[in-house]
Amino acid sequence: MKFEYQKIVFIRDFDKEFEFLTQSIRKMHLPLGFSDFILYAISELFANIKEHAQVNKGLITLQIKNKKCYLKIEDEGIGLKKSYLKKGIFAKDDFSAIEFALSGLSTKSPQERGFGLYSVKKLTNSIKGTLIITTGTAKAIIQKNKINFKTISPFKGTIIEINTPIKKLDFYKLIT
Repeated sequence: MKFEYQKIVFIRDFDKEFEFLTQSIRKMHLPLGFSDFILYAISELFANIKEHAQVNKGLITLQIKNKKCYLKIEDEGIGLKKSYLKKGIFAKDDFSAIEFALSGLSTKSPQERGFGLYSVKKLTNSIKGTLIITTGTAKAIIQKNKINFKTISPFKGTIIEINTPIKKLDFYKLIT
């Protein structure tokens, strides 16, 4: 089984592209729950770009081969810290903004939870994968429920990378 995809996708085409990816991934007959996980991750990350990045496009890379899956979704938007600041939530730096996002703090309203990155992290950890978030001057590598932060050269936008083995998971049990 092999699938390789890389494309710049305009926000107006996210739904159409998601439908294409859904059909392509479903045809692969991946282990139970895995296709649900990867499609959920793509859906959540597309939604984050639409709602928060303030850009009109994103770049998606998806590789499924040799029992491994690599997903990378990136934008050149305002980044996590500025997204929080625009909603009146003070993140002292990019590291704090990443921690806010991973904990489920929403930029929609202080009373709401943002389950996108929180759930993606939880699902990625459940199958022993790695989640990497790059934004501003921060890079977070999340593996085995541990976060390793690194300072990087300033970067415009946000990159989310998921590297996982392809294996069965109880998606609906884990997502609740």
